[in-house]
Amino acid sequence: MSDMSVHGEYSYREVLDFYFDDIFNAILSFQKPLVSSYEFLRKKHIAYKFKKLIELKNLSESEKEKLISDFLDCLPERASLMAYSESYGRIIEVFSTHLGDAAGLLEEINSVLTPREQEKIIKIQMQKNEGNITSVRKSLSEVILEAEGPEKVILIDQALALAEKLIEESLKEKDESKRLNYFLHLLILLLRIEGVKRGVTDYEVLYEDIAIISGELKTRLSEFPEGAALELIATG
Repeated sequence: MSDMSVHGEYSYREVLDFYFDDIFNAILSFQKPLVSSYEFLRKKHIAYKFKKLIELKNLSESEKEKLISDFLDCLPERASLMAYSESYGRIIEVFSTHLGDAAGLLEEINSVLTPREQEKIIKIQMQKNEGNITSVRKSLSEVILEAEGPEKVILIDQALALAEKLIEESLKEKDESKRLNYFLHLLILLLRIEGVKRGVTDYEVLYEDIAIISGELKTRLSEFPEGAALELIATG
């Protein structure tokens, strides 16, 4: 997890840039939850069969930027649950095209690891993602008051707060299809934030994402824990 300790002024874009590697890894893990399984395989002394997975850890900055750019091109222009599902297939296709053999090996891991081992890896990865998102929010809280457009920073923080809640619920979920739905929504939120940061996504679309995803979450849960409901800001 990155640790940001900065004195003086810095923008929300600089905060997000600082945590880019953490956000990038989270985006990959929401697509392929076992993406971080190489170290676990190494301890089982079978990592030699999956050496191509190391490529996922050693991507160059230009390769990461290209992937994120292509992922962003897959997002729907407007927010809707149906559009999210349709975009997921396009995102996975980009993942497989760019990462080739490494992407294919991730499918083979299912036959090597027991369900319990898979659950353990996914749980650790999601807990790591949650910790990174919490760190990003803490750093963003220091720039909200000084930001030229504080409404954007507040909106990004709300999206990240929702992401924390989605991860929390995904860790409780036993049904695989429902958990994958949480991961899809997490993927959409983090990619939208990257789009806003890069100026290629209107922040009002992120507002729509938050409204739709938080609304769907509320209907999924029998009751929303006190204090967890998000106060959505008006976008004018």
